[in-house]
Formats: sequence, structure tokens, C-alpha cells
Amino acid sequence: MKALFLFFLPFMAWGLTSDGSILLHNDTTMILTAVIQASDGTFLGQFSVQPGQQKNFTTNMSPTSYQRPGTPNVSITPYTVIWQCPSEGIFSMCTNVSPGAYVKATICDGSHFCSPKKKIEKQAPASRLQKVK
Repeated sequence: MKALFLFFLPFMAWGLTSDGSILLHNDTTMILTAVIQASDGTFLGQFSVQPGQQKNFTTNMSPTSYQRPGTPNVSITPYTVIWQCPSEGIFSMCTNVSPGAYVKATICDGSHFCSPKKKIEKQAPASRLQKVK
């Protein structure tokens, strides 16, 4: 058994270091959208997270052999997680989120409040043409 564990140890270590994963937890009573950004502000993805639900966000961080001159070596970590309300306001925001972190909506900095959605009022049609019989 020990020999089998030692055989798989290098594969497990490589697998654990090749991705940047964070666990998102909506611990509120509202549906929130989690927006994940890289350290330079690049959009990485967004997820709609139901109340009490957890979602795993994973980014492949393995090195590539592609080299392009003049390209800076910029890290995508630490992440920024923005929790958005259904009414498009910001519920909270966590900065400096490390790979492997557990991010709850209520522990991030912000107002922790969502204003109600604006109701769309039905308006009368622009013209009142009547059918001719």
C-alpha cells in the first residue's frame, strides 16, 4: 500500500500545482453573480450562485512552451472576486484571493445590501391607430 502511495505522489503533486482553484460560497438569501478577475483586472469568468450554493472556479495555470517576445510575465493571481446583486449593484468584493481559497460573499468588503430590482412599467403603445372596418 505504501509503495502504491509513493508511486502516485508525484502525479498528485503535479496535479495540485497546475491549476488555480477557488471555492465560491453564496452564504446569503439572494441569488448573486460571482465575477472573477485576474490581478491585472482581466475578466476570467462569472457564475450565478444560488443562495447557500457553492461553486468551484478553476483556472489552468500550467506553463506553455509558447514564447512571444515583448510579453511581460504577469501573474493572474491573486484573484479579485466581485459579488454582484441581481439589480446590478455590488454586494461585496474580495481582493487578493489566493488559489485554494474559500470565498464567502459575506466576509468580503462591501455594503452587503442589494436594492430591489426596478419594476418595468408597461407603457401605452406609441401610436393609437384604429383598425378600419
